[in-house]
Amino acid sequence: MKIWLVLGLLVLPLTARAAEPVPAGDYDRELCATAQRLLLNADADFPVIEQRGTSNGFHTIQMGIDEQQRGALIAMTTHTADVDGAAQPTYVACKMVDRARVNDQLELQLPGPDRQCRDVNNFTLTLALAKLTRAQRNRYRRDGRQLYFADDAVLATGGEWLPVTMDAYISADINNNLTVRAPSVRVPWNPDEQNFYQGTQHCKLISMAAMQRWITTAAFAPDAQLIPPTDTACSAPRSMTSAVGSCLFYFAPADSLFCQDYSGAAWTRETAQQECANRHASREALAQASNRYDGAGGLFSATACAQRTDTPPIAGTCVFHCQADDETLWHVSGSIDPRMTRGCDLFIETGDTP
Repeated sequence: MKIWLVLGLLVLPLTARAAEPVPAGDYDRELCATAQRLLLNADADFPVIEQRGTSNGFHTIQMGIDEQQRGALIAMTTHTADVDGAAQPTYVACKMVDRARVNDQLELQLPGPDRQCRDVNNFTLTLALAKLTRAQRNRYRRDGRQLYFADDAVLATGGEWLPVTMDAYISADINNNLTVRAPSVRVPWNPDEQNFYQGTQHCKLISMAAMQRWITTAAFAPDAQLIPPTDTACSAPRSMTSAVGSCLFYFAPADSLFCQDYSGAAWTRETAQQECANRHASREALAQASNRYDGAGGLFSATACAQRTDTPPIAGTCVFHCQADDETLWHVSGSIDPRMTRGCDLFIETGDTP
């Protein structure tokens, strides 16, 4: 039996089981799978295989198509904050595939129209409101600060999308109501090239837990925040070199070679080699791997990038996971692509003092 849930102008097909209220924790654990189905206009039984990771683990796992299970392979990570003395999911980052890629690679005919990340946020809010009593809903609509979702904030690349935080995309109007623009990335599918990063639609989405807190409590306090602000400022990396080795690899979205130092305290020679082993050594190596993300390995060296003889002069350094145990440094040569400066926690040009 199908149930049609009306979401403003959005009408979405769901099974009866999917439309029933579920605990916030369970909903948030499956939020990216729900989002993938909604963005594809797929039924609730469409296979979605979730990969979960944190920090560098999330950055390196990729979305794609699982041809064996005839479904979408996605990646997700959950961001939390201390709320009333307990860790609460605040938003979820989802790497997903788009309908054009699914239809092409699985030979399906999933219909339009296109959806935005905002549609998923609206869906979550509708379910959260449905779980309230009538008196609670009336109180929120009458006295609470309302929550709205505008068009997505579409970023140019996944590298720029990864480090942004959800609080930076929430604004208040003159009435102190909130508007959210979900950070998103959309890379069109190219059926001829079929690169791993094409045919993607990434979203950062408000959690059910954060929505429930808002409509029951926080919306009635004039200074309350939907998502606590995240301090991501970093003035210097833990180190500007690596004691465990380095990796020279080709990164397809930037169409460039990079040398990576493993500067974080948790890296060992073994884990650095394992990470490098998933890279591509060249554009030709990527083509030989049918443009998949996982490669036959970059060029690993026991020395740091600055001591290698097979790398060009370093023009700048992009710091990822600054000051974290899995911090890494991507060294840039030649002209500096502005996308690199926007996509990392800290960018250091050669000659700068970190």
